[in-house]
Parts: sequence; C-alpha cells; structure tokens
Amino acid sequence: MKILFSSDVCEYQISGAHNSNAALKDELRKLGHDVRMLVLSPNGKSYFKDNNYYIASKPIPVYPGARFSLKTHDKLIQKIIDWKPDIVHAQSEFTTKILANKIIKTLNIPFVATCHTLYEDYTEYFCPNKKLGKKIVKIMSNKIYNTSATLIVPSEKVKAVMEKYGIKCPIEIIPSGIDMNIYKKRLPKKEKTKILSELGLQNSNKYLVTVCRLAAEKNIDELLRYLPALTKRDKDIKLIIVGDGPYKTKLVKEINKLDMSDHVIFTGAILRDEIYKYYQLGNIFVSASTSETQGLTYVEALASGMPMVCKKDKCLDRIIEKGSNGFVFENEDDFIEGVESILNNKILMDDMHKNSLKKSNNFSKEEFGIKVERLYKKVLDI
Repeated sequence: MKILFSSDVCEYQISGAHNSNAALKDELRKLGHDVRMLVLSPNGKSYFKDNNYYIASKPIPVYPGARFSLKTHDKLIQKIIDWKPDIVHAQSEFTTKILANKIIKTLNIPFVATCHTLYEDYTEYFCPNKKLGKKIVKIMSNKIYNTSATLIVPSEKVKAVMEKYGIKCPIEIIPSGIDMNIYKKRLPKKEKTKILSELGLQNSNKYLVTVCRLAAEKNIDELLRYLPALTKRDKDIKLIIVGDGPYKTKLVKEINKLDMSDHVIFTGAILRDEIYKYYQLGNIFVSASTSETQGLTYVEALASGMPMVCKKDKCLDRIIEKGSNGFVFENEDDFIEGVESILNNKILMDDMHKNSLKKSNNFSKEEFGIKVERLYKKVLDI
C-alpha cells in the first residue's frame, strides 16, 4: 500500500503525537508499505526530504516547536497526487488535513483519522469562554471526523467523548505503541550518577519523576501542592520534572511560594532518544494530568519498569492495576499513601517494577502496526 500521513507535528517537535506517528510509520514500512508524511516544515520553505513533504510554516506561541501554515495550495501537493497514495491517515485536524483534503478529493481515496488530542481540555488556548470553547470543539470534531472511513482512538475514554459529541463514523480503539527495546535498556549506574550530578542530585531511592510538556492542562500544580506534606514526612523526597513548555514560569513561582525549590528539579526538554534515561532517575512515576487521550508517557513509564502513582482517569484503566504496578489517587491523602506505600516497601517496589514491565508488552509498536495495517485493509476492502 501507498500510505500518506498528514500531521502538523514532525521530528523537530517533542510530542506524544509525533512519537506515535514515528512508531507507526516505522512498523508499516517494515510490513512492506510505502509510507510518506505530509508535515509542516521547521521554516518558511516547502521541500521534499526523506520521504516527507514539508510545507512552509510559521511558529505559533502555543508550546515549544508548534507551527501553523495558511497555505491552501502548494506545489508539493501535486507531487503527492502524482505519487497516488491508496489511503490518507490524518494525524492532525488543521493545516495538513486541509491540504490533504485536496489529495483525497482529487484521487477519490478514503482517509482514516486518529484523535491524538481532546481539545476540550485545551480551550484556554483559543477561546476565553470554556463553555463556548467546548461547543466549538464538538462542532469541529463532527465536521472533521464524520467524513473519515474510520476514526482511530487510543482509549475507551476518547471513544466515550467522541460518542458524546455525536460522531457517526466507525470508531476503532487502537492504543499507540512504543519501541519497547529503547525503554527497557538499563541505564548504567555510572551514567545515572553523572546525570544526577549534573542536576545537582545524588543517588537516592526517593525520587519521583514526571514527564510531560509543561502546560496548564498537565496539572503539575497539583503535584506541587501535595509535595510539602510529603517532604515534611521525609525530607529526602524530591520531584524531577522532565520537559519544558510555556507554563514553566508559573510553576517556578508556585514552587517558590510553597518553599519547595530544594525539592523540585527541572531537567528541561530531553531528546526522544535520551528520554528513557530520565525515567530511570526516579523510583516512582507520578502524574496529575486528566487531559491525556492515552498518555504515552504512562506507557513509557511501564516499559521503564516504574511503579506509578497517577491521578484517577479513564485512560489509566488499561495501564494501572491497583496494588500490582501502582496506585491511582483522587486527593492529597491518596497521593501520599500511594507514594509512601511504595517507597517504604522494597519488596512491593520490586514487584511493581516487574509487573510494569510485563504490562508494557500490551503496547508494543509491532502490535500497533499490525492493528492499523489490518484496519487499512478493511477500509480498502483488500
């Protein structure tokens, strides 16, 4: 098959959506398919490189690396039409999807879409009125997704939201996969000591790690609010925040207000090929986000063998088994109890490490590729 991905994110951006796209592209190519991507360029020029069609774009101040394009025509679109893809997989809803529409109509081919983001959790970026913002998202979702042959969602949580919106097209749950071999690599003790030293830390069994883009919807504030009570019980506990983003300034102010600057460490943005090392700096993966569609960082934490303490959310139903590989929390008491239960019980921590590794096998990129290939064949009736 000739498969075209259209996506507003690419390799120069750090995002779960890009990681999912990259994993799927690699697996489909291994299965013998010709996969190309229609994406936004990191500059104002359009060009073709490494089987990617890069459309000229401009930066947009939403999060680091975010870009957009006002182009409705581009010479590269005709080159894609001449290539004659069999199917389009829309991985984004905006710029590149608009351009892909011309390809779909000209060639009269089907497209499938993937919902990577629940935009109702991001209304503050485009609408000051949350209620109006959610209404806009509902209308937009129906307009975009209902013309697709099938909508792929990564979890039951997202399927329920799409059904609430009134989406009429078929909806298929296919969790995104990751390269397990990367995250199961063990970080040598010497290198771990070096990274910790660079962060001003020493080897310890009491580090919490959270990995995300620093933005309001990730709800890191809640973790910070719970930290004083936790460190009052054990002064050696520290929170390592892996990532960067527009919300960092506000987080730093909150940390100073809570007098927690000695207990919170920012690593900054970490390259995709290096991120596995930073999961292994800590003993427990923590998150208070409820805006995830699936949460690839959860899957990465599983593959890293981490016990998890995360805020209760529907997308965690297939991720965390209470008491087996972690705990979910709804309030401060739950959070503290979950963290302390793991840190104070070496046997439990070791068991959770093993159970997380076992659980992660359900989210391999190989399985991801096979399931999506099967869906393409069903849509194309081949």
